[in-house]
Amino acid sequence: MGGKITMAALLVILAANLLQSTYGRTYTVGDSTGWRIPTNNNDDFYDDWADNKDFLVGDVLVFNFTNGQHNVVEVTEGGYDACNAANPVSTVSTGPARITLNRTGEYYFICGIPGHCSAGQKLNVEVRNGNPTGGVTPSTPITPTTTTYTVGDSTGWRVPTNNDDFYEDWADNKHFVVGDVLVFNFTTGQHNVAEVTEDAYDDCNTANAISTLTTGPARITLNKTGDHYFICSVPGHCSAGQKLKVEVRTGNTTGGVAPSPSVTPSTTTFTVGDSTGWRVPTTNDDFYEDWADNKHFVVGDVLVFNFTTGQHNVAEVTEDGYDDCNAANAISTLTTGPARVTLNSTGDHYFICSIPGHCSAGQKLKVEVRNGNRTSTSPTPGTPSAAAPGTPSGTTNGTSSSPGTNTASSHVATLSLVFFMSIALTLFC
Repeated sequence: MGGKITMAALLVILAANLLQSTYGRTYTVGDSTGWRIPTNNNDDFYDDWADNKDFLVGDVLVFNFTNGQHNVVEVTEGGYDACNAANPVSTVSTGPARITLNRTGEYYFICGIPGHCSAGQKLNVEVRNGNPTGGVTPSTPITPTTTTYTVGDSTGWRVPTNNDDFYEDWADNKHFVVGDVLVFNFTTGQHNVAEVTEDAYDDCNTANAISTLTTGPARITLNKTGDHYFICSVPGHCSAGQKLKVEVRTGNTTGGVAPSPSVTPSTTTFTVGDSTGWRVPTTNDDFYEDWADNKHFVVGDVLVFNFTTGQHNVAEVTEDGYDDCNAANAISTLTTGPARVTLNSTGDHYFICSIPGHCSAGQKLKVEVRNGNRTSTSPTPGTPSAAAPGTPSGTTNGTSSSPGTNTASSHVATLSLVFFMSIALTLFC
């Protein structure tokens, strides 16, 4: 009897591991050492740290460092080898920095502080699309191919010269799909990137921008289908042609045989507090708790925190930090409003305003995120999961949907089979 119970337990453990592999994992770069110059002249410290790890699309890297002493710069392979951050893919200067690995292939990260990279503060990870623990592989999957576009190519993001339609012409021959990334190269302080509505795009009006990125280069992941509108909100720039509209479709840029129809995640953008926005509640400490009560949040949904820059912020914290209104070890902090946060993992997420006295007065929000679908089966086959910005740029939190959503049904079926096998072994063997 003991042998039968042991076998059943092993099968249940196998099933649990299989189900766990559906979701992305979070890695703290360097573990307890964090992101710093390696000690003892060990230039290969981060190479050694990454060696035994299997990184998959949807996994998250957390770089723990002290603001002002280090940063995280994503660069090309050439920039990595030469420790050159002159033309970075993205730069994150606020720690801890959270970066979602939202595509397959090689990623290269360095610290852009002079001398740090050459002393070993650099990391190369190889990302695959697959299952870290093995198990049943779905038949003939089609992997969506995403592309990173540098807006304006070598011109970058600036006021066009002698051609108001420059960015319209640039986008004309391109096929944008969900998961593609736009990189806006510009000089911080001279330009910015504001995502706006169609009307605001036509009028060059940023009064109610969806999001604004002020640090260049800015990296934006196209995480839903439809038209996306971007302008520079510096006075006169949009009307002079510094504006971009892209149409995003769902599909596979490489074509091929589409898989059988699958469940398409339906994501929603929530404005936190609705018309009240993100502020200290008046006469009701439970205002944001009440706001969240009747809502169903799933992976991929977006929270928009509307607040006045300099008066409030959004700090994502642990449960303890939430209960104690303590942002000392915040997971991330967004200081520019409106702030857009993509919910990229299941479980509880905790947000507070770290301005003294604001959280204790009720400016705090907890949301429970599930992995599910608001709609039934979609007739559109092969829809890739939405990916979110891989890098926060002072305003937008970099995120991405958890991997494996297209294979979740396979995992659930296998889990059910293993569960019933364990029962059968216990009863009849």
